Amino acid sequence: MIKEELINYLENQTAFLDLDNISEIFTSKIIGEQFNLKRNTVSHYLNQLNEQGSVIKINTRPVYFFHKNAFETQFYTLSKSIYHSLDELKEEQPLFQKKKDIFSFLIGSDASLARSIEQLKTALYYPENGLPVLLTGESGTGKSYMVKIVYHFCLANDLIKEDARMITLNCAQYANNPELLTSHLFGHVKGAFTGADEDHRGIFEEANGGILFLDEVHRLNAEGQEKLFTYLDQGIIYRMGETNNPRKVNTRLFFATTEDLNSVFLSTFIRRIPVQIELPPLEQRTQNERLEMIYDFLIKERSKIKKVLLVSSQVLHLLKTTPHQGNIGKLKNVVKVTVAKAFSEQKDANNIYITIYHLPPDLLAKAALKTNAAMEENIKIDETTSIESLSTKKNPEELRIIRTYERLLASFKKSGSNITVIGEDIKNEVENLFDFLIFETDREKKHELLLFMTQYVRDTLKQMETSYQIIFNGNSVYAVSYYLFQRSSVRWQPDDVEVQTLIKEFKQAVIQAYPMLFQYTERMLSIIKPRLDIEVFDMDLILLTLYFRQLGLSRESNFAKAIIVAHGYATASSIANVANRLLGKNIFESFDMPIDTTPQKIAEEIVDYTEKNDVSNGLVILVDMGSLKAIYEYFPQQLSVPVMIMNNITTPLAIAIGENIQKNMNLSEVAVHSFEDNQPDWKIIYPQKNKNKALLTTCFTGIGTATKISNLLEKSLPVNSPLKVLPYDYQTLHDQKEKETVFSLYEVVGIVGTANPMIRDIPYLSLEELISGEGTLHLREWLMKSLDDEQAEQFNDRLIRNFSLEKVIDSVTILDTDKVMAEIELFMRILEELTGQKISNERKLALYVHVSCLIERLIRNVPIEIYSGNDIDEECREEQLVRIKEAFSVIEEDYSVKIPNSELKYIYDILFQKLDFSIVNEDF
Repeated sequence: MIKEELINYLENQTAFLDLDNISEIFTSKIIGEQFNLKRNTVSHYLNQLNEQGSVIKINTRPVYFFHKNAFETQFYTLSKSIYHSLDELKEEQPLFQKKKDIFSFLIGSDASLARSIEQLKTALYYPENGLPVLLTGESGTGKSYMVKIVYHFCLANDLIKEDARMITLNCAQYANNPELLTSHLFGHVKGAFTGADEDHRGIFEEANGGILFLDEVHRLNAEGQEKLFTYLDQGIIYRMGETNNPRKVNTRLFFATTEDLNSVFLSTFIRRIPVQIELPPLEQRTQNERLEMIYDFLIKERSKIKKVLLVSSQVLHLLKTTPHQGNIGKLKNVVKVTVAKAFSEQKDANNIYITIYHLPPDLLAKAALKTNAAMEENIKIDETTSIESLSTKKNPEELRIIRTYERLLASFKKSGSNITVIGEDIKNEVENLFDFLIFETDREKKHELLLFMTQYVRDTLKQMETSYQIIFNGNSVYAVSYYLFQRSSVRWQPDDVEVQTLIKEFKQAVIQAYPMLFQYTERMLSIIKPRLDIEVFDMDLILLTLYFRQLGLSRESNFAKAIIVAHGYATASSIANVANRLLGKNIFESFDMPIDTTPQKIAEEIVDYTEKNDVSNGLVILVDMGSLKAIYEYFPQQLSVPVMIMNNITTPLAIAIGENIQKNMNLSEVAVHSFEDNQPDWKIIYPQKNKNKALLTTCFTGIGTATKISNLLEKSLPVNSPLKVLPYDYQTLHDQKEKETVFSLYEVVGIVGTANPMIRDIPYLSLEELISGEGTLHLREWLMKSLDDEQAEQFNDRLIRNFSLEKVIDSVTILDTDKVMAEIELFMRILEELTGQKISNERKLALYVHVSCLIERLIRNVPIEIYSGNDIDEECREEQLVRIKEAFSVIEEDYSVKIPNSELKYIYDILFQKLDFSIVNEDF
């Protein structure tokens, strides 16, 4: 199709676009000549592509057309598709856009490949034709691709001429034929050997002025390596058959090998190659880099099949974490095969869903031992998707920090380097950043590292408070910790000299405006830097100084001191931060205590605070819970200042106390007035109309399995479905019936579970019915009012896929599904032999699900130790429990676990009790 050929042509050409020297190859006239088409025809197609948003158009004379995604990848994001001039296009370039070269488009160019690229540039810019380079690394690490990038870099930076060639020679072809290698490399003269009827140029001369790449150079024997010495030493060659006619050749020489250098190369050969670069294998690339490669391969596959790809989080996780023998090349093929399989199954659909069922079996076999949950998110890839858009979505904190840097610098430049003019802009920008970092980032991500950093920051600020007699706001610990934690993965070091100069000017302006605050910040970072292995940049000093300026660090106060003591990760800090900001002054300090902290420990912290601070005007202590008397008993008798302790602190109460402290009330007045104004009030309001619809899941052995069933149902529902799926405790539902709170809050359409809690007017569906397929129709009937026809069809398809027995067991346990099912099948067969009775199908399904969860509980050493089931004749049950115990011994032996009596009773209930399975029960 001509439009597809045109878009591919523009994509390739735009990748090498020079904005300062626009070539005619981007005009309809030249493009028409390339495709042997009339200019009007080409112009017609290109305008259609422009209307579709794939191509940008510059309405000059002549008109230029660029590929939009290729342009944005190389330069910057565009706001529209039609520009009246090139100057208008260039005006959209951000002030702090990092200048890019072709190496920057390599995934990992600023991380795992940064050192390699730096070495390559050193070799390329070295005078007199650069330095020879040897690339090492496993097969599939990208050595050949890297040399191609080098060639285009040399062209773009005028290191070689436009007509210079890159020639590749695979040395494996000449491993055992040094004479043929000599002829091919260096050429020969007429009569040099039998059959040499005329002079012949070798590839050294063919690559003169360009690049010669010798791949698999380890396949050259010693004699073959020696033949390269003359060129490596002197930059000259001799054709075969001539000894007195040296030829000067300016060829940039690159080698590549997968072998150990000391085992296959002459030491004299290795010494002649000064730049040796090892490209890391895929497993040594960062997880973000591996994920970006996967994004890249998926985007390329989408462009081939012309369908929207919807890729599950688990697919991304397995592709990223499973080892790939063959490195990048293997990963690329795995992605290709996965997409191809999904496409073949869904080729008539508009959207192609890619799930773990489309991954190659050998990858799933390798991944079977991994039990990590997927940390990725489901992604959608269409014609507008880029690696940058997917990566930005994944790392919003890093992007937010960079944008703050850029906006601060832009404001500073716009103000004419006058920091006082932009005081309000700075305040808002800094406040918004730290609010985002503290309140909107995912605390679970790298949680241990964040806690580690927080502790060091806390110790550092305490040390500085003692040294400088200053007081940091209670939230300062978390603000600084979150910033350093997120900034540790941000690489924003502008190459532009103008931007570097602007940063230095900004820093000097901050020093002049706030000299003491800058000194505190600089000291703080100097203490933290060696402890946390962080690199400190000027923007860190600028931003944190401005943050402390905003807090208004104080050295003394005329008011009573006030502190908040609360249990939890950041409870006290959060209350203190909100109260201080609303009061407009740092009234409260905060102490965040672990949940098991003793009153003595709290008292010690408070006494330590009084020794470092002036509390002569009195001390107000607000605590969240605990005995006031117990805390005070640990205060030393010599404490000579009035102390007020108030329990059950809340944010409104803290604000009221802070307001009254500022009014210089005495402590008694502070307590009375603050408490009177904040009497608690309560009322329970249940919705009467327009209740949200909910589907409950339950399991009579506990909430764990119910939660996992709810997860499967949620995955089956459409993304925007208003229906909520809520896991619920079976015993609570069974005992409370329709009086349970959930029935006041929601319109419950039904219950799915392993046993029926028997609630009037609420339909019940057993998990076994869903697995067997008999309950699917009933469930659809419950949900028809919540789903339209298309959503219902999607739900039905996903339900069938998600509620196979294997899928359910795979979801409720991290263990190997096939092994678990085999073990449970053997357990049931032995039990049938011991009892001489047949287990009904629905009870078998219940046992598959229950016992798989039971095995995992036993392995984790968290069994259900208290049985809360039905009381029956113990003597009648004891005989059957002995048989169940004997049958279960095969599982105990294989998994090295012991089943307690309480768990045996739950298995007994599944086998014998009249739990409503909905399906007609058979006698056991």
